[in-house]
Amino acid sequence: MLVLDPVPIIIDNLPDDFIEDIELPFSPKDPSFGSHIVPFSKTVYIDRSDFREVDSKDFFRLAPGKSVGLLKVPFPIKATSFNKDESTGLVTVVHATYEKPEEGTAFKKPKTYIQWVGSSPKHNSPIQAEVRVFNPLFKSENPDAVEGGFLKDIKTNSEVIFSKSMIEIGLEEVRKGAPWPAEEGEKDVGNQTRGWETVRFQALRVGYFCMDVDSAKGAVVLNRIVSLKEDSGKGV
Repeated sequence: MLVLDPVPIIIDNLPDDFIEDIELPFSPKDPSFGSHIVPFSKTVYIDRSDFREVDSKDFFRLAPGKSVGLLKVPFPIKATSFNKDESTGLVTVVHATYEKPEEGTAFKKPKTYIQWVGSSPKHNSPIQAEVRVFNPLFKSENPDAVEGGFLKDIKTNSEVIFSKSMIEIGLEEVRKGAPWPAEEGEKDVGNQTRGWETVRFQALRVGYFCMDVDSAKGAVVLNRIVSLKEDSGKGV
């Protein structure tokens, strides 16, 4: 799981030292890829786009008084309050409660589940990353036809860099097992030096990524190589 623009969620009714191991599949559709463990803790990070200060009927993620599920976490969380930076207007932290029902009581399943990353120094979680998201370079389908030449048709947001992204610790296992999945031309890599681009994975609800050659020990740089259909305006 990858969070591009993280906002911390403090779950106030969990102990400060609370840790629960959550098992995540490497591929939701193919069990043969195996699974890994990530820590669920009192503080988790979600994407800024998954929280709204003011709720609406067509928004199914986190908002004050509204619940949302965290992928593979047993029970949902409900937002109770939030703080903002007065100078920027951005939300800096959201407070929430973990809606674990009393024993023998059923809980209401949330409409939506979102990706998250837990904070646990013991697990070296989260992993900090710079993420480069590439969008279409030109505004039109025929940039050569634009008055003034194709340079006048370049989108200003053709590359968006998220410098403070967070990714879960499963990335380390993907790195060790690269190339994964093996493609033609990479199956016989063996003990040869593997290029960073062989580290490829799908980040749930975000897209497909590979590591960039700018990556080094302690610095993870990711490039989005394929977007998801969700990018084109899904409401959840």
